Amino acid sequence: MILTNYFLKREMQKLILRASGRPHLYRSLNDVKTILFLCDAKDWDTGRHCVERLKSMNKTVNTAIYAPTTKDVPTWYSNYLLLRADKDVNIWGFPDKNLQRQFNCLPADLLLDLAGEQSPAMYYLFLQHPSTFKAGIKRSENSRYDLSIIPPEDKNDFQYFFDQLLNYLQSITSG
Repeated sequence: MILTNYFLKREMQKLILRASGRPHLYRSLNDVKTILFLCDAKDWDTGRHCVERLKSMNKTVNTAIYAPTTKDVPTWYSNYLLLRADKDVNIWGFPDKNLQRQFNCLPADLLLDLAGEQSPAMYYLFLQHPSTFKAGIKRSENSRYDLSIIPPEDKNDFQYFFDQLLNYLQSITSG
């Protein structure tokens, strides 16, 4: 049970301020070998297809999923790092230290965040991760992505966002 997110949000603000100083390395989809894919459990049905599509492109994909409770945990796919709000988050809203270490050790040429800021604990992990190229859906002015897609007002489709991100990643040229 989380008593307050105040301290977590304060720490996130510090990480956001430091984000501009972190190394950035834009890569084309061809140059990306490993991807860390973040999503919410409620979006996992669609997210699973996105992961399979990336794997079919010969990408190594690690997955981290945020689930509010046990009943939200996807049971049909076992190869992911799970952040459960009811178990893995302390009373101040911070993720478990062991889970933070595991998350930060996951290799990622590209960190693809489709969870966003709705789950502060997952966004905190995103901000901490050492990946040099981070992409996601821009849902607020505070997003800290190197490549972001602004959703059109009439489209709120997870698959649409993923297709747009892939399109832009394929158009980036290296060099």
